Amino acid sequence: MTQSRISCPACGKEAELLLKWPFSGLDNSVFNYTAEFAACPHCGLLHIANINDTQLARFYREECLYSENQHFDIHSESNIAKYRHYRSVLEREGLKDAAIADVGCGRGGFMIWMKQHGWQGDCTGVDVDVTSMALHDSEHGGAAFYEGSAVSLPFTDGSRSCLSYFHVVEHIRDIDRLLGEAARVLNDDGALMIEVPDATRYAAYPMGTAFWLAIREHVYHFTPQAFQAALARFGFGVSQVVQSELSTPEFDYPSLIVVARKGRTSAVSAGLQPQADTVADYALDARRQMTALTADVEAFASDGGAITFWGCSSVMYSLLPLMDRQRIRLCDASPSKQRSLWQGIPILAPEAAEPEGRLVVSSFLHREAITEAALRQGWPETSIMVLK
Repeated sequence: MTQSRISCPACGKEAELLLKWPFSGLDNSVFNYTAEFAACPHCGLLHIANINDTQLARFYREECLYSENQHFDIHSESNIAKYRHYRSVLEREGLKDAAIADVGCGRGGFMIWMKQHGWQGDCTGVDVDVTSMALHDSEHGGAAFYEGSAVSLPFTDGSRSCLSYFHVVEHIRDIDRLLGEAARVLNDDGALMIEVPDATRYAAYPMGTAFWLAIREHVYHFTPQAFQAALARFGFGVSQVVQSELSTPEFDYPSLIVVARKGRTSAVSAGLQPQADTVADYALDARRQMTALTADVEAFASDGGAITFWGCSSVMYSLLPLMDRQRIRLCDASPSKQRSLWQGIPILAPEAAEPEGRLVVSSFLHREAITEAALRQGWPETSIMVLK
C-alpha cells in the first residue's frame, strides 16, 4: 500500500491509495488509463480517485452500449420481481401511494410498473438519455418522464416527497453534487431511496474473476457506513438498510438499499457493524486473482502462437493490458464493436476468426453459448480456455 492520502468522498476522513488497476477500452476510450482505487479505513468506501464526471459523461454519450443489453429489459420476470421488492421497501417506510421521482430511470420500467399496478401517487422518471425513456409509450399507465440528470433535476426547491436512485449513485463521481441536489428538491422529511451493488458482499457473488472491480464505470463501491456518513453531511438520517439478493435477467447480485429521510437523525446506526476493511480486502484479492488469471492464460498459450479472445467483456478489458498485445486477436458478435479497434487491433466477427492458435472465451455471462459456437466453428476443444 502506498502512503498517498486523499479525502474520502463519503465521510471526509483520510483515505489511502490502495492499488492501481490498468483498464482499457475500444478506440479512444475514456477507460484507456490506469485507475487509482482509494480505500477509506473509517467507513469502508472504495472509489476511483482519478476520474471525473466529464470523462464519465463522454463514456455514456459515445461508448456505452447498455441499449444492446437484455439486463435492462423492463418486461423481464427478474426485473419485475425487483420492482415488487422496491415497492415493499417504500411501503415499509410508510410511503404507500406517495409521489415518486425515479432518477436515472433508464427505460422507465419501475415507474411504468408502479402505475400499472395501482400506485396512486405521481410516478415521474428522469434521465439524461431521452432516447431510452418511454416518452411516447401509450401503455405507460400515466407515468411521466423528463430529461434531467442526478446533479440537475428538473424540479423546484422542496417540491418532491420521494426520490429513488437504482444503480445510479455508483456511476457519479461528484456525490456531493448529487446529494446536494436531492436535498434541494425534497421537502421536509422527504425520502431518498438508493440501491447499489453491496460491496461488502462481493466475495459471496464472485461472477468470475474480479467481475465487480472490472466494471469500469462503477467509480464507487459502497458500504452501509459510507452511505450513512455521506447522507448525514447533507442532513439525511438513515431509516432503513436492506441487504438482500436480487436478480437481473443475467445474474443474481448482492443488493444494498438505503432509505434516508431529510431532517431526521439516523435510526439504524446501532445496527451497522464495522466493515471498514471488507471492500479493500476484496479489491486486493481481486488484483491477485487478475494477476493469476494472466499467468494461466500465458501458460495455456505457452506455444507462443496467437491468442484469440472471444467476447469483449469488462474482465477482458482489464486482462488485455497485462498481455503481450502482439499475440492478441479479438472477436465479438456485436456489430457495434466490430466497427472498433482495441489499441489498433480490429474486432472481428466471430466467423471471421480462423480457428488457429488458442481461443480464450472471455465473456463469463455468455461462456456456454460462445464455447458451443466455437466448437461448431472448428476450434478444437483442447485449444479453448474458458475464463472463470
